[in-house]
Amino acid sequence: MAIVFVGCKNETDTTLTQQQQSIEKYLTSSHNPRLIEETEIANSPQSNPPFYTRWDMDIYRYIATYYDEGREKLPEITNGSTFDITYTAYIFNGNAPQTTDMFATNDAAQLEELKAMGLTPTYEWSTEPKRVTMGKGDLFASLETALESCREGDDIEVYLTYPEAYGKNYIGKVPSKSAQMWKIKIEEVIE
Repeated sequence: MAIVFVGCKNETDTTLTQQQQSIEKYLTSSHNPRLIEETEIANSPQSNPPFYTRWDMDIYRYIATYYDEGREKLPEITNGSTFDITYTAYIFNGNAPQTTDMFATNDAAQLEELKAMGLTPTYEWSTEPKRVTMGKGDLFASLETALESCREGDDIEVYLTYPEAYGKNYIGKVPSKSAQMWKIKIEEVIE
């Protein structure tokens, strides 16, 4: 008697793979500036090339201020650091994020942009910087991973596949299994 195993395509693996490919394609072709992966810096003919860092194909980070003069002297975020951030979070669909993709922010300029478009947040969003402490659970673990070693004043973009964001959960405006993009400004490192 022969036993035949019939496999079916795993929708979750397909979604994850598509999100990974979409993020990498955006970063390397549509993003302004176009980025290379950090592991390729040594092969770049350009000095100080803009690059992204990747963790396990699920977390991607770009630091726009990485080459700024004096950055290395600014306070660095490490485990236990307390710091203030301004952020805007978007559902990432493979293109440059639009205001209508936004699902959370504490950036006053972004809130004004929403109002100018005639949109209003479902609930009142604070425009105060968010104070967080690394390792205390104030952020997703994936955001903590991406922010470690960043410095005061950094402008950062973090791209997350759905397992690193809200997973399979539907949270407010964020559909289940959605990739996300976070724009984060490190306002101040307190300690």
